[in-house]
Amino acid sequence: MYYAGIDAGAINTAVVILDGDRIILQKVVNSLTDDPDPLRIMNAALEEAGLEGEEIDGIVATGRGRGICLFANKQSPEVICQARGALYFLPTARTIINLGAENSRIICLNDSGKVKAFAANDKCAAGSGLFLDSMADLMGIPVSEMGGLALNAPSAEGVSSRCAVFAESEVISHIHRGVPKERILAGLHLAVTDRIMELSQKVTIEPALMVTGGVARNRAIIKDIEMKLGLSVYIPPGPQIVGALGAALLAQDQAGS
Repeated sequence: MYYAGIDAGAINTAVVILDGDRIILQKVVNSLTDDPDPLRIMNAALEEAGLEGEEIDGIVATGRGRGICLFANKQSPEVICQARGALYFLPTARTIINLGAENSRIICLNDSGKVKAFAANDKCAAGSGLFLDSMADLMGIPVSEMGGLALNAPSAEGVSSRCAVFAESEVISHIHRGVPKERILAGLHLAVTDRIMELSQKVTIEPALMVTGGVARNRAIIKDIEMKLGLSVYIPPGPQIVGALGAALLAQDQAGS
């Protein structure tokens, strides 16, 4: 039996298709530049998997765009789907730091794998993938290279502002003063991590710790999180698909209930 999950996020839309407990397809599409229509993305995923729509026994949608996924049987909040997907990869996970395009959130699980608490930042805070994307554009650096450059910095130039607009002004000032880009990037990464640490004051972080979302691919962010929390971080294969995977698993759960 086949089940599907779709995570319609601010920038990317992820689809996971399961055959039983086995992932047979995972797909991440940039819905800003490639295709914004979740139905077309789902249909493309089905075609890639060699399946027809009627062969799918259940679909759950999550993410900020879940409301427009009218083809789904059910919608589920991101927090629930992130938790369910995380446990697929790491059954011992007790804390998930989800670093998405617009939001950062910390999700805490009990010993049964249920969500017991979570905290999320506001959309204006400098703690999201969109913030890093905008800073990469400002500095003329591919976002995929930011983490590596930041790790090579001998020190970090401070970027103290919570607001992305004011942080941009700080970065421009640093550039005009001739501060090396590696030091500016190290400061930007620390600013993002500091916003995450503010969230950590609202919940109790316990191991095992997993980081999900597109920003999980940024090595500098992961290093800063590990340093500040004193914990090792587990990065799942395909950190951007965790929400969609959780949605597919929920579809499977519901079919069996």
